[in-house]
Amino acid sequence: MRFAGIAALKDLRRRLADPLALLTWMGMPIVIGGLMGLIGGGGAAPPTVRVPLVDLDQTFMSRLVGMAGSAGPVGEFLEIETVTEEVGRRKIDDGDANALLILPRGFQEGFLREQPTTLTLIKNPSQRIMPGIIEEGLRVVVEAAFYAQRLFGEPIRQIADSVPAGATAGPPDALVASISQSINQRLRTLQTTLGPPVLSLNTPSQAADGETFNFGAIFLPSLLFMALMFTAQGVSNDIWIEKTMGTLRRTLSAPQGAGAFLAGKIAAGAVIMSAAVLVAIALGVVAFDVPLARAPLALAWATFAGAAILCYLIALQLVASTARGGQLLSMMVVFPLIMIGGSFFPFEAMPPWMQNIGRWTPNGLAVIQVKQILFGAIDTGAILLGALGIGVPAVAVFFLSVRRLKGAFATS
Repeated sequence: MRFAGIAALKDLRRRLADPLALLTWMGMPIVIGGLMGLIGGGGAAPPTVRVPLVDLDQTFMSRLVGMAGSAGPVGEFLEIETVTEEVGRRKIDDGDANALLILPRGFQEGFLREQPTTLTLIKNPSQRIMPGIIEEGLRVVVEAAFYAQRLFGEPIRQIADSVPAGATAGPPDALVASISQSINQRLRTLQTTLGPPVLSLNTPSQAADGETFNFGAIFLPSLLFMALMFTAQGVSNDIWIEKTMGTLRRTLSAPQGAGAFLAGKIAAGAVIMSAAVLVAIALGVVAFDVPLARAPLALAWATFAGAAILCYLIALQLVASTARGGQLLSMMVVFPLIMIGGSFFPFEAMPPWMQNIGRWTPNGLAVIQVKQILFGAIDTGAILLGALGIGVPAVAVFFLSVRRLKGAFATS
């Protein structure tokens, strides 16, 4: 046991001699977590789309277009201001507008009677994204007008016949009631087509109990174990460094044996990974409202899981015939595990079949439990079962690695 402690201390001193690698492993959660926080912050207001409107028609329907910028949720990001053409072009030249929309004379008559009508859209030449969005939105409106004519052409023509050209008032109330009845009858015939909707949209902006969706609660456990996986891979390569330097052969000749040496190396790796976990949990406490009381158990669990994963990766290194082969083999295992085991994409973003597989990987089991420890209900029985599922194979792999270390690996 004393020899294992000396071996661990020796490895830690070697790692401290390369502080850049340590800072890279420990800083990985901060970098990834910061990026996730920027993506999921959601605090910034959406940009406002500014569209000056030149209304040359001055009719009831053209005024409806001008009112669209203040109607319902559209008014939160769309600002339509009715101006003269001269003022509108000046706003475009000064960069105060994204695009200028001109409604021609005869706009209402053209729509009601389905006659060709040309809308003029002048885009700000110094911008690309917003004017493009406005153009595509206008195309959608034109398409909607086309299909409205296909579905409700007859009622629309009744409106056209009841409103004289150039009139600014709407149709009479009696006619509106008659047309509404006609439209309602038409909608009933389309009920099986329009309802229920073919597509439905679920947004995670609100949790089921009404609480605000916590982006960090979804991604923090994943980025924590992504950092652990990369750290474990880097530490596992150390076995080849020992062999290349010749210290491995001398160490194995000591009476304490390969088991104590390998245990010390895993213990040193666990200390390094616990430092990375501590940084990730501190980030969670500061940025993602992780309860401080849950931090010790999460630290212990993640360090245990990281040490088990390190056992697996050291075994892969010992199977390889060269250092380059060991690095390649570990990468071929680590990257698929990260992708499918909930360490790159959270399980909530995966299809069900991938979740069913990923939850049974070593890092998948660990991610599920650390998520429960940090943000859910702590289930002692589930933690013990997870520890057995990760730890028992790791112990078996450890003894197989000791046998390999004393045999073919040391003599090759």
